[in-house]
Amino acid sequence: MFELVSLGAFPAMVPGGATAVIGEVYEVGPRTLAALDRLEGHPGFYERRPIRLEDGEEVQAYLLSAAQVRGRPRIASGDWLDHGDRTEVWR
Repeated sequence: MFELVSLGAFPAMVPGGATAVIGEVYEVGPRTLAALDRLEGHPGFYERRPIRLEDGEEVQAYLLSAAQVRGRPRIASGDWLDHGDRTEVWR
């Protein structure tokens, strides 16, 4: 389980929480993965790590630590697209 928090214009997923996070899974090649790592600041900001989905499949996800998101609003539903505090750019 995880926690999903709002960093303002984008969300962050944190390991060790109590929420099932709703998301999307994409299959990408090495060049796209390298581009995503640069975009997400891996490993200096987000850390890309394997996680296990509800169906048992293992995928890669970008995670932040609890210390990095301390004081940020928690998204109790685990659904970034359905929470009410995101900026207009995400609508």
